[in-house]
Amino acid sequence: MKIIEDYKCFIDGKGIIKAISTIFLNPCFHSVVLYRLSHFFYKIKLVIIAKIIWYINRLLFHVDIDYRANLAGGLVLVHGLGVVIGSGVKSKGKLKVYQGVTIGGNKSKFRVIDGKKQWMPVLEDGVVLYTDCKLFGPIIIAPNTKINAASIITEDIINQTYEAEDDYQ
Repeated sequence: MKIIEDYKCFIDGKGIIKAISTIFLNPCFHSVVLYRLSHFFYKIKLVIIAKIIWYINRLLFHVDIDYRANLAGGLVLVHGLGVVIGSGVKSKGKLKVYQGVTIGGNKSKFRVIDGKKQWMPVLEDGVVLYTDCKLFGPIIIAPNTKINAASIITEDIINQTYEAEDDYQ
């Protein structure tokens, strides 16, 4: 199950204290659990329940992960406040997201990926999105890519690390 993969990534082999405290005291983990519940109800076509759980997640944790997003197991929120993940976002493996990250797009710009119309980002395994970075449009982010804080990405990333240009020189 995806929630088990999420949990394993949250505790990261750090022992029994971390394992127990994550279950009871980690609001970022609770937010991921609420996303998983809302997505489950969406998949079984109980959309109203999915929307209610999504709304509770927004109210309690200030995290907006759309119940229609298709996120693989291994999702970790680090300081999840202000995270927004749109309805068409797809991840294909572990994903670590820091505070203030926005992942989205719009339906007027799309492309076909894996035989499906995609208008939002597709994130491969091992992607790390640092604080306040923004990903928009039908883009593909390569495996193990790290997106620097405050970056705005609108094109595919095919290398391992995206380095923002230094504006201070």
